[in-house]
Amino acid sequence: MEKSIVNEVVSALEAVKSYGQPGFWILLVSILIVLVLVIAAVVYQRIVIKRFQTASKATQESFENVAADLRKRALEVKKQDEGLRQRELEVKERKQQQQVLKRSQRALKGSVSHTITLGLAGKRVPNNENQ
Repeated sequence: MEKSIVNEVVSALEAVKSYGQPGFWILLVSILIVLVLVIAAVVYQRIVIKRFQTASKATQESFENVAADLRKRALEVKKQDEGLRQRELEVKERKQQQQVLKRSQRALKGSVSHTITLGLAGKRVPNNENQ
């Protein structure tokens, strides 16, 4: 394929040469202009790619910073959750202790009442004996 392109260019140059010097110079200048345009396009494309890579790198760093912030926040939320769970456990434990204390108080009241009732029943004096 490259040989055919080269052959075409050579045949075009020979054809222009046959028209004389002015035609040859016009063709040569045209080829140089096209070559300069191709080079400019390649350079421009490289510049655009570099800019894109720079922007992409900045975006990547930005995403990494955002990800690091999110990880920090997640860790803080996790610590807060652990603190809340601990408080909930403490509250639950206190409620259980209060329930046990209330049961113990009821049992003690019942025991004291029963003891007092038995004590009074044993010390009761029939009404006949008082008189």
